[in-house]
Amino acid sequence: MRRHLPFILVLVLLLPVVGKAQTRGRNSRDDRSERIARVIGDCEQRTNEFLKAVESAWGRERHNNDVLDRNAAKLERALNRVRDSWNRDHNYGRTRGNIGAAINAGRDVNRTLSHHRLNQRVSREWGAIKTELDNLAEVFEQPRIRW
Repeated sequence: MRRHLPFILVLVLLLPVVGKAQTRGRNSRDDRSERIARVIGDCEQRTNEFLKAVESAWGRERHNNDVLDRNAAKLERALNRVRDSWNRDHNYGRTRGNIGAAINAGRDVNRTLSHHRLNQRVSREWGAIKTELDNLAEVFEQPRIRW
């Protein structure tokens, strides 16, 4: 028994450290999942606000914004797919596959907006969406978006 005493002491001393490391790993995954869900939710919410701002900005000139309406709707649908994918599976890889479509839709909106002069609310909402899309790309380890 005395021969095994040092080994037993080492085990007793290491068990709490190993337990904390495993808990820390689990908490890290949970924190990451929460951050991903928060970023997706923020981005999706901002897109909804942007659509409202665009609709109210044009007023009677609806015929002038068909392209912007289509691109904004495409972005909103792409972010809905991202959100639905994450909420359904919590699968990083599957959800990451939908991020590219959302970023491309965002670029289309940005290109369209560069050809139109809109009110301050639309500009402000678009700036917020670009920030949220940058956060989304970051959390899913995508390259920085070039606007």
